[in-house]
Amino acid sequence: MKTNWTARVNEWVEQNRGFMIGLLQEMVRFKSINPNFMDTPSKSESAQLQNFIEEQLVSWGLTVDKWDVYENQPNVVATVEGKKEKASFILNGHVDVVPVGSVSEWNFDPWAGEIHDGKLYGRGSCDMKAGVVSNMMAAKFMLDMGIELSSDLQLHIVIDEESGGAGTRSVLERGYVGNGVIVTEPTNEKINPVEGGLQWARVIVKGASAHTGWRYSHIYPGYEQTGVNVIEKSLKIMQVVLALEKDWGLSKSHPLLPPGITTINPGIMLAGSGEKDGRPETITNPAIVPDYCAMEFDIKYLPTETTEDIKKEFEAAVHSVSATDRWLQQHPPQIEWGVRGVDFPPVNTPVDHPLVFALATSQRRLGGSPTYEGFVAVCDAAFYAGKGIPAVIYGPYGANLHGPDEYVEIESIYEVTKALILTVLEWNGILQNDIVVCEQEAQ
Repeated sequence: MKTNWTARVNEWVEQNRGFMIGLLQEMVRFKSINPNFMDTPSKSESAQLQNFIEEQLVSWGLTVDKWDVYENQPNVVATVEGKKEKASFILNGHVDVVPVGSVSEWNFDPWAGEIHDGKLYGRGSCDMKAGVVSNMMAAKFMLDMGIELSSDLQLHIVIDEESGGAGTRSVLERGYVGNGVIVTEPTNEKINPVEGGLQWARVIVKGASAHTGWRYSHIYPGYEQTGVNVIEKSLKIMQVVLALEKDWGLSKSHPLLPPGITTINPGIMLAGSGEKDGRPETITNPAIVPDYCAMEFDIKYLPTETTEDIKKEFEAAVHSVSATDRWLQQHPPQIEWGVRGVDFPPVNTPVDHPLVFALATSQRRLGGSPTYEGFVAVCDAAFYAGKGIPAVIYGPYGANLHGPDEYVEIESIYEVTKALILTVLEWNGILQNDIVVCEQEAQ
């Protein structure tokens, strides 16, 4: 018997509009700030929010696994059980948010979930509690409609995306894997099958400390050189790195990403005398020739590149300075990778992959025309891709992420939820009996 699944999905979402928005408002009211950005980490309400989500999911009839990734920061994985567990389909979203900044810059209460002109405002409303709600509602549809899936549908509702991805890493380490994942970060309803890789690197340069009263003897000939200013040496390296960035921007490209996306941002530079715990010990006395400098870089690369190749190119550029500097030749810079645990593999899912096709087909069934882009930031999709799991990033319209008056467009939440439901049905072969066939799909 054939079924008009598109009509059923539209009708079900229409019936649940109020419930869905009420659920999002409740979630926004939890101050689930990532504790790594807080002076008092214990004040984060991530655990309370995850308890709330767990209660919702259990009440709907899902199987739930919850555990602490680190103290008071739990993950939640919920499962709609299917016939073949090994072919699990995953919907991923994170509950942690960045701080609100200066509340005086907000026109709306960042923790109230206020609605104005079709927009729901609040910290995390768009990034990305709306996506989490859509994921949850996709699972609820399967239960409400009594649909028997051929494979498990897993919801990965995680912490710590904003500070390195410990939540999703923990999910994967716990054995929750699958054959495909959609991460519902906000993408303005555009399908993002690719995302560049990201590495944080630290370059440590060492000089020779001395009193600045004798600086003349360090920079002019005819004297015994006792001091070597590490800042001067580090600036030579900085110039070479910035030249490499420009070379990448002019010579590397990807059709779904903006030109010049391969940036090397010099984000931190600390120099002084002495060293303690990876930082200069004295940074308040310019009368000392500094002998320790740590520079940290945010390095983005293309979906088609490998982490190993990028590391080789960066290291070659840094060490090339030693060829023209006798001190650096004898005291080569040290390079550290994965600083603070930041190591995001690239996502490079082909546009013709079945996962992308299923999502695009769902948009067409709803009357839309799929648009493809690359994700210019990084998100937890990287860790699935690093495990060989095809990943796509797709979520609602919104604006002001990480800034004042963050909001998500309410109608977009409904459209994303519909597309996710239809994608799950498509993935499980259920839409083979759908009476609706889009003209685009037939072509």
